[in-house]
Amino acid sequence: MQKNVSLGIWSVAVLVSFGCGDLMARTVVIGGPSELGSLDTAAAGDVFMLKNGNWTNAKLVIRKGGSLGKPVEIRAESPGGVILGGASSLEISAPYVTVDGLLFHKGALAQGSVIHFNSHHGIVRNTAVVDYNPASFDTKYYWVLFSGSYNLIDRCYFKGKNHLDPLVGNSLDASRYNAVTRSYFKDIPYASANGREIFRIWGSGKFEEKDNDGAFFKIEGNLFDHADGEGTEIISLKSNHNQVLHNTVVATRGGINIRRGNYNLVKGNIILGDGRDGAYGLRMSGAHNVVQGNYVSGCDYGIRMSCGEYTATHLTSSYEPDIKRRAKKGIIATYPQVKDLSLSDNVMVGISGPDLEIGSAYKKHWPKSQEVLIPEGCVIKNNRFVRPKGGESVVGVIPDTNPPLDRFKFKPNEYLENLLVGGKNGFAPAKDGFKLQPYSTGGAEAEELQKFKPLTPADVGPDWVRARQL
Repeated sequence: MQKNVSLGIWSVAVLVSFGCGDLMARTVVIGGPSELGSLDTAAAGDVFMLKNGNWTNAKLVIRKGGSLGKPVEIRAESPGGVILGGASSLEISAPYVTVDGLLFHKGALAQGSVIHFNSHHGIVRNTAVVDYNPASFDTKYYWVLFSGSYNLIDRCYFKGKNHLDPLVGNSLDASRYNAVTRSYFKDIPYASANGREIFRIWGSGKFEEKDNDGAFFKIEGNLFDHADGEGTEIISLKSNHNQVLHNTVVATRGGINIRRGNYNLVKGNIILGDGRDGAYGLRMSGAHNVVQGNYVSGCDYGIRMSCGEYTATHLTSSYEPDIKRRAKKGIIATYPQVKDLSLSDNVMVGISGPDLEIGSAYKKHWPKSQEVLIPEGCVIKNNRFVRPKGGESVVGVIPDTNPPLDRFKFKPNEYLENLLVGGKNGFAPAKDGFKLQPYSTGGAEAEELQKFKPLTPADVGPDWVRARQL
């Protein structure tokens, strides 16, 4: 008689299938943190199912990956059923790994990252990180850090981050073509502390590299709802060749910012400030960037084209340049000059400050700082600014031509086929490029928004989060 062998209720169970004489993928059941060592046996196509329950101080480190079309999968028994607390974290250090349906809830780290991509072609989806905060606000860690390439966060949920460091970061070196899509960022409380962006995307371009390299990061189809963080930059691009596409921002302090870098694309985003103090629109620095088809309403300002810092020489003996070891010239501009920007088809509605500011922060902290390079060679075309309360819509800088600033000659910007409804153009060089139209009551604001489709909570994040009202 065959002897029955008991493996224990939640011990590792392995189901093996065969086909064409070859050993096929397994399904492995992991009952708790003590059994996570079985992840080191992973092979292409294997599925590891984590049993539902409260997992404390679980370190999920995936060192064995899959292959193209045959990833290693790690998933919860039921979405959101594995509740990771204490100092639990996830590190994907092997290629072609997919993680699905985890909940990181009310834990905390001393260092590291809650989710760390440390290889390539990793996916984390249908997962949530909620209130994963240390006792001290000054403790620094990312909730998501990309240190590899071609990795993806998709349909995830992030709520309540209340400590230092950005929520999502892209590492400076060897981190390209990562993406965050269809995810929900909610109720990130405001604290006036630099370095709490929701996204901070480093890569080539951070030190003003003007080559064809970059981070190539994509932020697409996400919803930011009261996601304040530092209250200045919701998204901070500090690299080349990134895309910020079709995101919706609701009642959130800060704005979308090309902080530095070239050849970035910011397109189709909707920012609904709802009159919230400190809600901003779009700000940009750098060269050859494209800002197209965005909608901004109810914010403190609409679009800011920053002044750049001149670093080639000391214009005065008082100049204090920012010395960076990794910068080619050893000096890095606080803000790079805006050059050859394409700014088109954007709509501003009900902005309390200027809709468009050309050359913001000119001569700020002069002469200690040399922010004297106004935007040049830009094309501002087919934008619409609607101002129900009137006021100056377009403002800009006429540069100082006294020594030592008389050395600068700037290429003119082009202003073409723009429409200004109800406001004034306070910038003489742009006057011929704006058609003025009086504002009349009758729902112009609503008509403009109807041309766009803001995302709602039903469009993003995991379905199971909505059901549990996390």
